[in-house]
Amino acid sequence: MIKNMPGREFIKLKLQTKTIAIGERIKRGTFRPCVETIPTSTLMGCFREYFGFSDSVAIGTFVKATYRKTTFTYAPFDSMLETAKLPLTLECLVPSEGSENIEADIFVCITQEANKVFVKDNGPWTVALGAFKTKGFGQSVLEFSDIVKPKIKTGYLLGRMRESDAKYFGIKIPDNIICPRYGYLFRPDQYRIGGKYERAFFMGTILTGPDFLIGEEYCYDR
Repeated sequence: MIKNMPGREFIKLKLQTKTIAIGERIKRGTFRPCVETIPTSTLMGCFREYFGFSDSVAIGTFVKATYRKTTFTYAPFDSMLETAKLPLTLECLVPSEGSENIEADIFVCITQEANKVFVKDNGPWTVALGAFKTKGFGQSVLEFSDIVKPKIKTGYLLGRMRESDAKYFGIKIPDNIICPRYGYLFRPDQYRIGGKYERAFFMGTILTGPDFLIGEEYCYDR
């Protein structure tokens, strides 16, 4: 079970991949933009699928210098009609010039499950994240990096985090939230065949929390 305690430590993992697409969901849209972070919802699904975790909270950010954005266009095929549907364009991340891989830092709340897998073993582990995994997107390697005890900072949130997950990062609502920017992230159910959308804090939210969640610092007078 995840415990919420001041000054807690986190497991830091390093991720490497050749191409990845963690896309926005736009109903009936023909363009699917790619986010530049790894949301808590994406990592929860990944850890459940590959490690069997029943309870996990983690968040990730890509290392800016290691990637660039590009697009991939495809036309889904309708086997019943034997014809291609309207082409869709997917935005994705690929290594930047001079980089062999895209790199990301992932911070995991310590639980018995996470400690047993990530600390006692150290990896590496092969996982897949994001969209189009069957086409080779998101094939990634995870490795243990360190156990970190972050400092507290105030600034702009780097990632996407469900509101209900904030307490596990030591973020108190509403005390530590200065200016929220809301969106919604998916939470799968225990059977992994359904779920629901939950309100989440998106990039641009101004808050006080662990330094690995904060990009640009924010100075204010409350």
